[in-house]
Amino acid sequence: MQSIIYSIVLILLLLSAVLMLMREVFHPKVKSTPAVIPKLNLMQSDEREDYFAKLMSKITPDYYWRVSHEYVDFNHATIKRMLIEELSTDPALFGAQRRCSDLHSAIYRYYDNLRKRCAEGEKVPFADIEVLNLRQCFDEFSHDAYPALVALVWPHYQRPEVDLVNV
Repeated sequence: MQSIIYSIVLILLLLSAVLMLMREVFHPKVKSTPAVIPKLNLMQSDEREDYFAKLMSKITPDYYWRVSHEYVDFNHATIKRMLIEELSTDPALFGAQRRCSDLHSAIYRYYDNLRKRCAEGEKVPFADIEVLNLRQCFDEFSHDAYPALVALVWPHYQRPEVDLVNV
């Protein structure tokens, strides 16, 4: 009786092994495909440009362009008229100007990269790393770097301290 049970179990094990081997042979291996970037169904370049304009209007703060134009005007009125010796003697001023310049150019690099991606028909989500970096540059430039530069050059135009208790 035991030999019959052992033989049935052995036949079932062999059958399951054969079925597993057949399954591996006849089913192709799953190939890992790279993540596909979602493309927009935008046929015309005007539609792609409209998509880019909508994206930028949603991620750009309302105040940014005013601050950017102020920075360019401020730069022409003060920094570009200074001598190199004046800039290099004050390391804080030199560092603040360099930080503003780096952030300002980074904003335009991210802006151009996003425009190229949208022109190719790519749908850029708000969680994209370039969008997040662009937002960070907007905030850092507008709230920290530019006001610090103005405070160094024109201390009487320095942003006043705001006590949050009084707000």
